[in-house]
Amino acid sequence: MPRYLLLLPALAALLLTACEPALQPGPRVEFVGSTRFNTTDRRLTTPGDTVANRVYGEADGSALARLQITVDYEPVPEPIIYDPIKTPDKRTFTYLDMAIPDAGKEQFAFQSVQPTRTTAGQEVWHYKFTDAEGLTGVRSLRLRLGRTDSAAAYHSYTVTVQAPGDKRRRFLALREGLTLPDFSVIDLPQNRPLIDLVYVPQTGTAAPTFATATDAVLGLLWPNARATLIRNTPLTSVEFAAAGTTAALTTAFNNGTSFAPRPTSTGALKEGQVMAFLTPGDKYGLLLVQTIVSTGIRSVVVQVRISK
Repeated sequence: MPRYLLLLPALAALLLTACEPALQPGPRVEFVGSTRFNTTDRRLTTPGDTVANRVYGEADGSALARLQITVDYEPVPEPIIYDPIKTPDKRTFTYLDMAIPDAGKEQFAFQSVQPTRTTAGQEVWHYKFTDAEGLTGVRSLRLRLGRTDSAAAYHSYTVTVQAPGDKRRRFLALREGLTLPDFSVIDLPQNRPLIDLVYVPQTGTAAPTFATATDAVLGLLWPNARATLIRNTPLTSVEFAAAGTTAALTTAFNNGTSFAPRPTSTGALKEGQVMAFLTPGDKYGLLLVQTIVSTGIRSVVVQVRISK
């Protein structure tokens, strides 16, 4: 399937009538409403949830040229130790930056399932169309997540990592808990230093494996690849749940064993398997393979605990 969806005539009837007023010349931007697609600000209840939406742009005299999707994280998406005196840092992340194809210069729609933050805070998503004259049209969505365990010594979340495919979220940033598709990572080199693990189907069996960004067989060859270390452990899911301190996470990694034949690849994953990791910046953590989905979109549901 292509990365984008061209607007069909019937789609126009589904567009929300409420949109940002066209007070200035430039592309008209709207969200497409349905039972599946989110169109309004939301309060999130699940860390690492996903939000599906479809954004529509229409030219206003000048052809559409570019679509950019960015998100402002307030505070930063990774876990932090809160300082009551200092204002937490913010960060802007580019999720998509694409040229509009020739067939979509007048009308264009883009559909995606976007990851949301795993730490407490808000995120504001901006969907900006730019036309050939440099004029822009923007719509925005505000999402907010509250957590009752923000003072814990470790950060925890559950996310789904998908097998490679169009728009599928096969890249995992362990510290932030973000799962990202190719267009956010392969097409945007500035995001590559975030990536710790990649879903890689095993040759021959298609069994799910995780490889680090530095794995030679994976062959990403990124000059700024994140050198995360991974180790196998004999821990059970019960022992994973009991690892509630930085010391416990550190000990689990130190007592773990390197994966073979390559220390940068897990080999075929199994449900209930627990691996330990150490990210740059000396952040220790554990990853539990909760569920392996082998029907529909192949994916792995993982639980993660990482020190702050």
